[in-house]
Amino acid sequence: MNAEKLGNFITERRKELGLTQAELAEKLHVTDKAVSRWERGLGFPDIHSLEPLASALEVSLVELMDGEKKEETVTKEAASEAVAGTISLSKLRWKKFRRNTLLWLGGILAAAALWLVLTGLMIRTDVFAYDYAVLPESGNAMMMQVGVASSMGYVRSGRVVENKDGRVVVRFYQAFGGFNSRLGAGNTFVIPLAEDTKEIWFDRGDREELIFTKDPATGEWKR
Repeated sequence: MNAEKLGNFITERRKELGLTQAELAEKLHVTDKAVSRWERGLGFPDIHSLEPLASALEVSLVELMDGEKKEETVTKEAASEAVAGTISLSKLRWKKFRRNTLLWLGGILAAAALWLVLTGLMIRTDVFAYDYAVLPESGNAMMMQVGVASSMGYVRSGRVVENKDGRVVVRFYQAFGGFNSRLGAGNTFVIPLAEDTKEIWFDRGDREELIFTKDPATGEWKR
């Protein structure tokens, strides 16, 4: 079924019957814009609209799908072949629509996954420790509970980026999901310490801030 040929045929039959696009559309319960698209060869009628359209144009279904009037009697075989061709075309259009929809959804999911990954790589520079405790049973480590100064966002992980010469530097990363999501968030982290660790610093991006110091006399940690 050729869209341009079908469009010309619909136009000719409509005018022969003295119908406007709006009047034909009303008979078919579609919009006049849909009729205009058909006549300009920009699309095909829905498979459910073919029989009503053929009836409105006073032609057979085969004549409509072939885009021309026929003088001879249409055989059952010809009619079956024409209908089969229309059904096949409808299936192809549905398959294309489904494929495009899946590609569109796949693109959205890929973009969402990329967004989650990228936000999870961001460093949180506004983290503060509001409680802590030394864990002698874990060897030499400190458990600390942290929060963020901003009202938006959460911490996903804390990682030691330096642990030498009595100095530990901790870097915190934002939770996956951006500023408003708790996805993957946590607020309790265990920071390993060396035997000679005397200072714990937080990475602030462009600088480092001293957070805890160990009293050399008592061995207690202070903020």
